[in-house]
Amino acid sequence: MNYPKPVEHIKAETYLTSFLDSCKDVLVEPEGVFSRNYANDIKEVDTDEFDKKLVLKLSRDSVFHILPEGLFFDENKLRELGKKGDLEKFKAEAERIRLEKRKITGFFQPFDMTYFKLRFELEKILNSMAANRIPIIIKELFGVFDFNLNNPLIRKMIPVIPVASEIRGNKYLLKDMLKSLFHPAKVDLYLLKRRKTSGAKKSVMKINVYIEKLTAAQFGTLKKEADEFAVFFHEWFLPVDMDYEFKIKDKNESFKLGKAMTLDYNTYL
Repeated sequence: MNYPKPVEHIKAETYLTSFLDSCKDVLVEPEGVFSRNYANDIKEVDTDEFDKKLVLKLSRDSVFHILPEGLFFDENKLRELGKKGDLEKFKAEAERIRLEKRKITGFFQPFDMTYFKLRFELEKILNSMAANRIPIIIKELFGVFDFNLNNPLIRKMIPVIPVASEIRGNKYLLKDMLKSLFHPAKVDLYLLKRRKTSGAKKSVMKINVYIEKLTAAQFGTLKKEADEFAVFFHEWFLPVDMDYEFKIKDKNESFKLGKAMTLDYNTYL
């Protein structure tokens, strides 16, 4: 998932340290610097379905990419098959190489993760050094610093305020940011066009955060934080003419008679 040019300078470490205290639940998959010509440092953010870890595909070289290819493969094999015109053998060999590359990159992933964790920890130190200056910078730039820093969701988004104008309305980047902010919960974000009484269409960004099995008390606490965060998020990261809907949901809870349910969370009219 490629982002517009203005945000291509955001490093994966900077992105993550804005939302996470550690990267123990993060996997990085370096896909080579060749894609830097058309992609940003973070190519894609996803969640692994098996262990629920956050997966970042990066435009960086892994250990595998910086080693000579000849250590693992016969560099001329495909070229020779191509000259012979044997399409079936060419396809079979290309598939074998693709699968072998997956095994090799999997072998080197612990080394890539160790290096990434070191960079992550360094970024945390730099962020900590700059933390006391952020309020001053924002006050000087925007003339205001009245955010509720007791709200953990708002507090984690404060470092991104200086680049808010560059990422405002970018639904792909904003979705990835929210996925990191609410991890391991799933996040759906999509735009709707609603017709107003005047006949004009109004853009609405719908944001659903799926967190299962919250008690009524837990839902109430989180909803209060999320509602306050949604106002902040709309003010700083959405276009002024765009409406929003921000909801926390449990779509997997089945209705059972006599079981306590929470309206608009896991039960609906």
